Amino acid sequence: MSGLPGEATDAAARRLEELALNASGAFQSLVYDGWLLGYRRGPTKRLRCVNPFYPSSLPLQEKIDHCTGFYADAGLPAIFRLLPFSQPASLDGWLERAGWAPFERTLVQSASLESLLLPSVPNGDVTLMPVPDWQEPVAGLLDVAPELLVQYVESARTYPLPHAGAVLRRDGEVIACGLVKIEGEHAGLFAVHTAEQYRGRGLGRAIVTALLAEAMRLHARFAYLQVTASNAAALALYRHFGFTTAYDYWYRARAGEQG
Repeated sequence: MSGLPGEATDAAARRLEELALNASGAFQSLVYDGWLLGYRRGPTKRLRCVNPFYPSSLPLQEKIDHCTGFYADAGLPAIFRLLPFSQPASLDGWLERAGWAPFERTLVQSASLESLLLPSVPNGDVTLMPVPDWQEPVAGLLDVAPELLVQYVESARTYPLPHAGAVLRRDGEVIACGLVKIEGEHAGLFAVHTAEQYRGRGLGRAIVTALLAEAMRLHARFAYLQVTASNAAALALYRHFGFTTAYDYWYRARAGEQG
């Protein structure tokens, strides 16, 4: 698999990756010869996998063995996240030949906010709120395990950069949500989700509109997000706001460890 050349330079793509990891809050990882070994438990694979970002010097077989042992000891599947700028460049081919299968191709998209004209959102439809207060109402919609909720709330309380959550309710129930996190001129959109029975009614568009409006209020000039390549509905939604693909990434894991 390959990235999308010409859309983003390796340096720009790596910076977007750093922004996204910073936005994740309380990112738990060990640095190992230019690789970040994430071990934060939860549904987000990019926070519990090998992120091979920076130049590497140790023999590749030695590094692979170290990583598989690390995740076995942590009780987590050993997963690698491959990007156009992964180091060393031979890593993806090595894993392919060793039987690590690719899965879940994801697109990193970006958009300029400087000339974006946002559609109006009916007053009262979307509520913006502090992220620590947002975590509990959206836990059911996002399928957050109870044992992780306390951790997420505490992480939100100590997060050092501007951020805000958005919810949309019907009859008191949260049926759509999203999150924006801002670092400098960049705003990242996360956890944009609509309950299945309410999809196709423009609720996702209302959430994204509110989040981008908040980003612009806080002087962000660019926005970014991550979306699986197979999610046609989400891609259509983000295209409406001018998002285009900067690069892609994919995971590799051994049989039985792709969860």
